[in-house]
Amino acid sequence: MFRNAFGYGSHAGRIDERAFLAVNGMGVPAMDWFFRGITWLGHGVVLALLVLGPMLLFDRPNLRRHALAMVLSVAVGALAVEGVKWAVDRDRPARHFMAAEIRGEASVRMPDDQLFDHSFPSGHSQSAFGTATYVALLYPRWSIPVSIAAALVAFSRVYLGVHFPSDALVGALFGIVFSVAGFRLREVLAARRSSSSRSKAG
Repeated sequence: MFRNAFGYGSHAGRIDERAFLAVNGMGVPAMDWFFRGITWLGHGVVLALLVLGPMLLFDRPNLRRHALAMVLSVAVGALAVEGVKWAVDRDRPARHFMAAEIRGEASVRMPDDQLFDHSFPSGHSQSAFGTATYVALLYPRWSIPVSIAAALVAFSRVYLGVHFPSDALVGALFGIVFSVAGFRLREVLAARRSSSSRSKAG
């Protein structure tokens, strides 16, 4: 299904290619350092330190209630993304455009990691949006800043030449869906435990 929609020569595939070349082509060395830093916000360990660390210092009750559910939501989403990566096995932009580069028809900048396979979907986008979604559900006042940060991570993957826009978009959707599901499931289970405790006390 994916190959039919976004495969070589398809309408959606051509749009994806043009969008990639436009974003990646806007890169300049002066901005590379910024997006290399931003892309690290998509690493699981970095996200755990940035989110769970402040919760440990300032909101231990919610840390106890939600840490496991948050970590599992993002981790299970990451496993799903890895499964799709291997099933779809889409070339990274550098390999996809290799022949066009040789002909001088396209140019791919990769100022950071040199990656060539398993492009779809983006794991960094999934991790960033998964974490941002759970944080936004838990702390609504932080929803805008964390959403902007996640969007910058997704954009950085295209800017740095390692993902097509569709990779980043679908990765973000994986993150959102798994974190919403994890948060809601945790709330349902907590409500059931509370109801059971009241019944026993009564």
